[in-house]
Amino acid sequence: MTAAPLDGQRTAAARIKRRANPAVQVVTAQVLIWGALILVWHLTAVTVPGMASLIGSPQLVVERLGKWAADPAFWSNAGTTVTSALTGFVAGAAAACLLVAITWPFPLMRRFLAPFLIIANAVPRVALAPLFILWFGIGTTSAAMFVTSIIFLIVYLNVFNGLSSIDTIYDQNARVLGAGRMWRATSVYVPAVMGWLMSSLRLALIWAILGAALAEYLAGSRGLGSYLARGNILGQPDLLLGAAIVIAMLSLLADRALAIIERRFTQWRLF
Repeated sequence: MTAAPLDGQRTAAARIKRRANPAVQVVTAQVLIWGALILVWHLTAVTVPGMASLIGSPQLVVERLGKWAADPAFWSNAGTTVTSALTGFVAGAAAACLLVAITWPFPLMRRFLAPFLIIANAVPRVALAPLFILWFGIGTTSAAMFVTSIIFLIVYLNVFNGLSSIDTIYDQNARVLGAGRMWRATSVYVPAVMGWLMSSLRLALIWAILGAALAEYLAGSRGLGSYLARGNILGQPDLLLGAAIVIAMLSLLADRALAIIERRFTQWRLF
């Protein structure tokens, strides 16, 4: 009499275990791949003469990161990069959302701005950085303004595309039921575009950190980008790679944080 329930419990436990296995397998595969790459890097630096001066070595990079962890000046520079990135991120995203809200109700204005935005998006970002340095000088202001220009285009184009993808039948039904413009905006358009907005913000935040580091690399005495420039000028790959790893980790942490927020806000998305 009790064999059937026990068998059912074992079957359920086996299913749960099978579901958990793929996640474990993915993490294991990732760790193995990274371990293999680091091992190849280490062996190449140790066995090939002169290669350590070109590509560095894991040991030198770890030593460099250890020194930075105990150096208040490094954390101050990291804070400078984060400040420039967040300032540009907030300013660019806010300006993009505001412009979309202003122009979307007016099709003629949207058509007028479209070619200018397409041309601006086609201009290489690296070509713009020296202009911002020339206009705003060397420092955090030019870095923040450069980041703002990048974030604005990313968020505006994604939100605009999200609004364009909304089926007009939802808006027409709301009009028939007597809904006003504000109700349609908050109950139809905002929920529908929320997924597009959050996806663009995740991409934009990564670009904000990279853009701030790029501006500091080109002309900056502070920030993580200055470590990249110093490592390049002095021919110290451990300095350059260490700074690149820190920038990559900041980008990864920022993306993970926004991914959590995205899951929270897209739960109430309608479409």
